[in-house]
Amino acid sequence: MSVPQELKHVCRVIHPTQGLPADNNHDPSNIVFYKGRYYLWYTQHMRQEPYGHFAGCKIMCVTSPDGEHWGEPADALLPGAAGSWDEGGVLTANVVYTDGRYYMWYVGVPKGYSDENELPRSCSWAAAATPDGPFVRGTRMPAIGPGAPGEWDDFAVDDITALYWKGEWRIYYKGTSRAQRDPDLTQVGFAQAPSITGPYRRNEHNPVIRGHAFSVWPYQNGLLLLTGLKDRAHEGYIYRGDWNDPRGKQYLYYSEDGIAFEPCCEFENRASGIFVPPGEAAQDIRNYWGVTVNTRNAHLGRYIERFDFVLSGE
Repeated sequence: MSVPQELKHVCRVIHPTQGLPADNNHDPSNIVFYKGRYYLWYTQHMRQEPYGHFAGCKIMCVTSPDGEHWGEPADALLPGAAGSWDEGGVLTANVVYTDGRYYMWYVGVPKGYSDENELPRSCSWAAAATPDGPFVRGTRMPAIGPGAPGEWDDFAVDDITALYWKGEWRIYYKGTSRAQRDPDLTQVGFAQAPSITGPYRRNEHNPVIRGHAFSVWPYQNGLLLLTGLKDRAHEGYIYRGDWNDPRGKQYLYYSEDGIAFEPCCEFENRASGIFVPPGEAAQDIRNYWGVTVNTRNAHLGRYIERFDFVLSGE
């Protein structure tokens, strides 16, 4: 694999901002630029259950003219109607533009969902003419749900990133198995389709890497990825226990085929979203930037902050 040499020298630098979502908000989306404004979507939990995962969540949107000063948030997607597969909560948005519309991929859970029960976590999409919405659901049932019994993703699929790459649509997603539900051991795979709306078929090489609350995006001739997990299983917990656990390392990864990912450099990351610049600017990693989740203590007090990609020595 031929890794672009500059990726071996990338560092993360926090970029001060005003107005990014504070406590009780996380799972940031990718960043979209539209008519002079940057758009960011994120998950908001019920205030009385600040980190009760999945149930009661909704998706919010906040915008900025410069990526530094962010305005007032607004509802972007609410839980589905009574009786729907996503009535219990919606979260973890990823938004892409194609064929004149903006498509929001998201996770949904049914009414009565809890982290302990057997109800599914599935994914689908809603579409809008502009990033301001309204986003209208495009399917009555999930576009992709848990895999067959015994598969690596037979309990849940979530955290989707959608991208058009090498002549096809891919949705990268996190999979959880019934046999192993530890959030620090989840894995990432992808499904392919000729259209953003599917139908999607799982790739035969799944899963392709460990990951949780990951980001994947095009860079030059390949893909970059931040997995959100430490490099070794059972070392350096983040998503259970202590987010500031000093054990283990995290990396920025590169892949030429979107299947085999090679670590390029150490790179701290939890849940993140990336802005991909247009045109020639996309050839230089220093023109990219992102947002990520941080915490005020071991695991709670989560907030969103911006970071820049810089090269060591600059």
